[in-house]
Order: sequence, then structure tokens, then C-alpha cells
Amino acid sequence: KGETFNHLPSVFVNLDVWQSYAFAAPGSDNGLESPVAMIALQGTDIDDEKIENSFDEIETFTKSEAVMGMPGYKEESGTIYMMLAFLFIISAVIIAVFFYVFILQKTQQFGVMKAIGASDSFIKRSIISQVFVLSLISIIAGIVLTYLTAFVFPAGMPFNLDFKMVILYAIVLLIVSVLGSVISARQVTKIDPLTAIGRVE
Repeated sequence: KGETFNHLPSVFVNLDVWQSYAFAAPGSDNGLESPVAMIALQGTDIDDEKIENSFDEIETFTKSEAVMGMPGYKEESGTIYMMLAFLFIISAVIIAVFFYVFILQKTQQFGVMKAIGASDSFIKRSIISQVFVLSLISIIAGIVLTYLTAFVFPAGMPFNLDFKMVILYAIVLLIVSVLGSVISARQVTKIDPLTAIGRVE
């Protein structure tokens, strides 16, 4: 309440330059010599309580706590994650519908397979394996094209694609595709072979 959040550029400078700008007004340094706003400590044996007790008016916090404490960061992150969630839902629906139509177009062939003795489990494995291979090739192609596109971007354009997140999302999309094929396979195996063979395409 009563606060605003803006996107501002960041400038990396040495301490002397920052102090000359931050405390340019007379008396803004409160009489302190070389004042600083924050000190970052790295290590495994840092005792934050001891540091707070040793100095007055000092607050210690972790890097994640500092980031989460920025006004608007948590809300903006929530918006981005909500967009990602909706993108996954939309992708799941599109993929499921695509493979459903793709599999239904082969109903006649599956009917012939059932008529000559192919079991429902064999047909299901066939459908799932085909969808798995198609999805895997498509996802790999998408990842490759994404990284190739990054090479076209100007050098000054900020672009950072975490490879771990790419692999995670690729696995999720692959699982969604396979689950969609399972639903379609169940529908195909329920069709009577005679009905499937006599179906007009």
C-alpha cells in the first residue's frame, strides 16, 4: 500500500563512484566515513546472530530473503509462474487434441490389426510409442531452434535460458504428450473391429 514498483536499469561501478553519487548532498552520509548500504558475505561458517550482536543497527539476511523482500518481486514472479502454468495447460490441451485426431484417423488400421489378432495391449503400446517418438523429436527440434534463435539476437539483448529449466519443461511436455496418447489409445481399443474396418474415412 502506498508503494510503486518500476523496472529500472542497473549500473555496476566501484564503491568510490557509488558513494560520490549516493552521498553527494552535504550531510547525507551522517558523518560516516565511506558509508555502505550492504555488505555481501560468502562462506559456510557465517554466524548471522553474532554479526547482529556485534554491531548496532545492522540486519542480516540471506540472498533469497533479500530478493523476496523486494517490493513487488513476489507478486511479479507469481504472475510469470501463472503465465507458465496456463501455457502448460494450453499446450497439454492442444497436444492431446492433436494426437487424439491423429490416432482416430488410423482407427481403420487399428481395426484391421484387431481383426487379425492384435491384442489391445499391443495396440496401446504401438500408439504410445509412436506418440513418444514424435513428441521427443518435436521437443528436441524446438530446443535446438530456440538456441539457434538466441544466436541471431543482438549481443546487447539480455537472453538467459537456463538449461536445467529447459530439460524440466521438456520432460513435463513429454509426459503430457504420453498421457494424452493413453487417453486416445483407450478410446481406440474400445472400438469394435468390424465397425472400425467398415468406417468411412
